[in-house]
Amino acid sequence: MNIFEKLTFNEDRPSVLSIKKTENTNLFSVGLLEKQVLAKHITTVPATLVMMRGKIDFNINNESIVLRMGDIFEIPVNVEHEVVGRDIENIFLIMKELDANP
Repeated sequence: MNIFEKLTFNEDRPSVLSIKKTENTNLFSVGLLEKQVLAKHITTVPATLVMMRGKIDFNINNESIVLRMGDIFEIPVNVEHEVVGRDIENIFLIMKELDANP
């Protein structure tokens, strides 16, 4: 699978492409167009963001962190955040570490 070929951008909402999901992990990519917003939300499990293409603003704790291609960011658990696309096309991976034994 080629993420850049499979991910289809959507003008109405962020685009999501599932890559691999097991009982322990969930790996997916997110595509945002310029100024498109992934609305405020939290993650209840450890998650890592890997920037693949473009640039985003990762807004958390009244701070805006600019992430560029190649950047890796550990998303804090239970902290509200949002993401805004800065380039024409922005793609990042999210890997969530799921608990197989809740």
